[in-house]
Amino acid sequence: MRQLRLYLVSLCLAACLAAGALTVPAAQAAGAAAAANPATFGPFDPRIEYQGHWAKDDDLATTVNSGSSLRFRFTGGQVGAWFETESITVPAQLYISVDGGEPKLVKVDEEHKVFAEGLDPNAIHTAEIAVKDVDEYENRWITPVQSGVVLAKIELGPGAKLVPLPSIPDRRLEFYGDSITQGVMALCPRLGIDCADGTKSYPHLVGNAFGASTNQVGFGKQGIIQPGHGNVGTASESFGYHLAGLPAEPFDPGAVVVNFGTNDAPYPSEEFAPKYLAYLRQVRAANPKALILALRPFTGTHAADIKASVEQARDRRIVYVDTTGWLAPGDYNGGSHPSVQGHQVASGKLIKVLEKLTGWRSSRPGDTVSPKLAPQGVADATCADTPLRLTFDGPVEVGRQGKLRIHRAGGEVVDTIDLGDTATYQRYVGGARSDFGELHKWTYQPVVVDGRTVSIHPHQRLAAGQVYSVTVDPGFFAGHPGISSPVEWMFRTQQDPKAGTSRLTVDGRGDADFCTVQGAVDFVAEGNDKEVRIDVAPGTYRELVYVPQTKPHVTIVGAGAGRTEISYPNNNLLNGDYAMANVPIEQAYCPRRVLPQPDRFNCWRASFGVDADDFSMTDVTVRNLTPYRGSQAEAFRGNGERIVLGRVRILGYQDSLRLQGKGFVTDSYVEGDVDFIWGTGGVFVQDSELKALHAGYYNQVRNSDNGPGNVFVRVKLTRGPDAPDDSVFLGRVELSRFPTSQVVFVDSAMDKHVKTAGFQVTSPNDCAAAGQLRFWEYGSTDLAGQPLDTSGRLACSRQLSADEAAPLRDPAAVLSGWHPVVPTSRSER
Repeated sequence: MRQLRLYLVSLCLAACLAAGALTVPAAQAAGAAAAANPATFGPFDPRIEYQGHWAKDDDLATTVNSGSSLRFRFTGGQVGAWFETESITVPAQLYISVDGGEPKLVKVDEEHKVFAEGLDPNAIHTAEIAVKDVDEYENRWITPVQSGVVLAKIELGPGAKLVPLPSIPDRRLEFYGDSITQGVMALCPRLGIDCADGTKSYPHLVGNAFGASTNQVGFGKQGIIQPGHGNVGTASESFGYHLAGLPAEPFDPGAVVVNFGTNDAPYPSEEFAPKYLAYLRQVRAANPKALILALRPFTGTHAADIKASVEQARDRRIVYVDTTGWLAPGDYNGGSHPSVQGHQVASGKLIKVLEKLTGWRSSRPGDTVSPKLAPQGVADATCADTPLRLTFDGPVEVGRQGKLRIHRAGGEVVDTIDLGDTATYQRYVGGARSDFGELHKWTYQPVVVDGRTVSIHPHQRLAAGQVYSVTVDPGFFAGHPGISSPVEWMFRTQQDPKAGTSRLTVDGRGDADFCTVQGAVDFVAEGNDKEVRIDVAPGTYRELVYVPQTKPHVTIVGAGAGRTEISYPNNNLLNGDYAMANVPIEQAYCPRRVLPQPDRFNCWRASFGVDADDFSMTDVTVRNLTPYRGSQAEAFRGNGERIVLGRVRILGYQDSLRLQGKGFVTDSYVEGDVDFIWGTGGVFVQDSELKALHAGYYNQVRNSDNGPGNVFVRVKLTRGPDAPDDSVFLGRVELSRFPTSQVVFVDSAMDKHVKTAGFQVTSPNDCAAAGQLRFWEYGSTDLAGQPLDTSGRLACSRQLSADEAAPLRDPAAVLSGWHPVVPTSRSER
């Protein structure tokens, strides 16, 4: 494990830099030394895309399901991985493919595996790792597992990087079944790992045909009544879990395919049928909107019972699929397990069923030849900040090399998206400048695939009132011949609004002043001294947004938090402390740092960031798309004075909402798990719901003096299904750094997930060192309105009197006389 130790040393050096423990020259020297070692990346890195059930716990990603996979793009000349193998008795088998090459079979029988060497160090590569099979007989359910894939790190060449992936499948499919779903005996008529192949089974083939994100969950021997091999329980007992005690994350599939019954042949109908119906209802409760397909087992076992259960469910979105005649005797390896040919036949039949019931379209030859282009034509002008879109007839895949160029009418190239150039994945946003006054570049996604539609996000807005053309290299999209003619894709940009306009409009469809929120923000004049209102039409705006310090008095109003969403997968690994370790400090140092040392690099990782004063936003959802445990990732970061958020939804995991100056939040919803409301205060939050998604902390405030911290009035503290009782602290603080911090809850309702102690202190974990700490509480109740027993609260927290609590209900009293005003909604104007 020498390489892992070196990796930990390099992380320590990066942390020391962020904490100020190393001077910049010393840190640069340390970085040069670390560059001689392989670069490693943890399994929760958001630039790694997973398919299937992967349990993420203790810094490991574990799957026990054949057909699960992951992929990532990277630079450098080699690629490999580290695995935990100590408990494994039957190693899993993987297929490794680099840059679309022939899959290489790898047995995970050692902790360190090198998949490919000698790659072009100057190119961007793509790696795909698919689980061929996980042994069905050894324990693969109770940790530590004896059969499974336990990923610890991805390893690349020295100085190499992960590059953001372009794809976001808009379709989600989920398959539940037995050894047939697992792919057992697909390759040859023998039981065991060598003859099994989950990537050749019908669920895998169907998912690929629709370009869907797919959960393929198959356990040998499992049935509705019959437990599975490897300590796996029945279908009902394992449903909703990755492993024993580790719940699966919500997936929200469009369709769920159930194929159980074969292994329940010994059980009579009167025992099987009610339990099958109960299982269908269990699947429905977890997926209220999904189409559920109940397949007749290919052997016909319990077919009549399954059909009757579907009828008894009385749910038009639960459909019985009669598979009679799908497979012939020659389509099997043995009595009940389809061969590769059998799986291909079954997948073809099921694809047609899904197309008919869902309206989805599977991939077919010629799908990528003639996409619909937008914007298109010069008769009607579009926004100068428009993304470019190509909509194909079927699922589409971005190539590994190639360029897309935007030309002025005279042929001059004004922007290039080059899939093979790492510089393509960086751009300026909002004119952001570092504390040194230099322009700062963000890592971003220039190409986004959403099902059949590809969006191209240029590096900068185009000029207003101009005609442009777009050319595309062959292979930029897999199977696409390219666009070489300058007249095939042409469009015209409209004129900008009049300078000084105080009300701007945004609509991603192009029927407005701007197509993006950032485009409207960019139009606001530097040094603006009056309110500029930006009305944002319904839709999802996938973009980084940054409002610089030089543009105060901006108000953003959506069409309702359920209708207008601004979202992006920004985080610490892409644009935070970790990412800034190799960026010159002149470009990386954050401006307007409230805490000069801790805040040096962490201002760039929010999906929506504001450094301006007097900013307001209402009727919008702001979501950070970084997955669970994908690193620190604010959805909204406000670093100015007098920031108002009303009727908003702030969605993320760690650090969802961060407010660094006076802030006011009302009638809103915030969700996350670790410190998901944090900052330096003072902040007043009222009449809002705060939902904890996992065990963790609601709040971490970092007051630097005795000023106001975070005050919560009439809030409801709720939880998701993965937050157990007594698992979430109201707030925490490091006493050695922020001894005067203030967290107050007044008249608030709390579920049982809130810790009995309420609050936590660290560094030291000793209330004797609490000094002027202000962990206060008054009038807390349960969700039914009954008073809570707070006798077990942390000793250095305090229950307030009625007289002490009264002024804390007044925002102006807490926020030094500021009377916040929430902007009117679009319907109120």
